[in-house]
Amino acid sequence: MIADRALRSTLAPEKVAEDEAAIRGVMASYNDALNGGKTPAVMPLYADDGVFMPPYSESALGKAAVERAYNAVFDELKFRVKFTIAELIVMAPTWAYVRTNSAGATDHHSTGKTTAEANQELFIFKKGDDGQWRIARYSFFADQSPIPMTEGASDGNPFAFIVNAGDRS
Repeated sequence: MIADRALRSTLAPEKVAEDEAAIRGVMASYNDALNGGKTPAVMPLYADDGVFMPPYSESALGKAAVERAYNAVFDELKFRVKFTIAELIVMAPTWAYVRTNSAGATDHHSTGKTTAEANQELFIFKKGDDGQWRIARYSFFADQSPIPMTEGASDGNPFAFIVNAGDRS
């Protein structure tokens, strides 16, 4: 904590406020892109070396893998969620993190079911040479434990464990 306060005290308050506003804008764009279900809207928000780390799946490393992962996600799921920023910290001139909670509903194309959606997320942001903040790392976990996936159900979908979430008894 002391090192964090010392580093943050060297950052100009007006610059931190400007960076925080820019990051909030990226978060709003990500929320819109996720709910819109369009990978092309998500991809400009990621750094070239971005990493997407969904639970129970391998991490998607780099833009091409992140794009494939989001294509798989949107092939199966339609989101209607809202992110709430719980914490936003600019740690250095080019690094920040955002801790969020999200909640809403998710439609599952393969089953036709709609389930409640609630997650906690951690975004690591990196400021590019162009001055734009982008998602460098993104990981999340469900506030509820998922139903175990049936064998062979994933078909490469990093969110396949969610498909049966509405089948809780």
